[in-house]
Amino acid sequence: MDGRPLPADLRLPAVDGDFRLFRLEQGVLRLSSGGRFTLYFRYYHQLVRRGARPTTTPVLSDSESGTYKLEMGRMILTPSKKKGEKTRPSIPATIAGQEITASYVLQSGGTQRRVTLTLKRDARFW
Repeated sequence: MDGRPLPADLRLPAVDGDFRLFRLEQGVLRLSSGGRFTLYFRYYHQLVRRGARPTTTPVLSDSESGTYKLEMGRMILTPSKKKGEKTRPSIPATIAGQEITASYVLQSGGTQRRVTLTLKRDARFW
């Protein structure tokens, strides 16, 4: 994530000096031959109050699924709309050898941050 190996931490400012701490443990992208994808995340998330230290929290998971299109070393992942949520933006990605580099928007409350995910082929998931 953003050039760092996993697990990797990301701090998003909240209010009054508080921040939201995300720790990404795992990201798995599965592509089907029919043009469908699932992007699965395993992470930790918490609101850390100003002056406080992060605590241990339970592991969480989330996923995006939808369709993808390939064109000359580029991929566009288009997430499906989840019931009751806003439509997520498309996820642009590039393919180079065994790696896919994707630009993903992380959202928490009113805060957004674009992160770069480098996904490497891992035979354990195939």
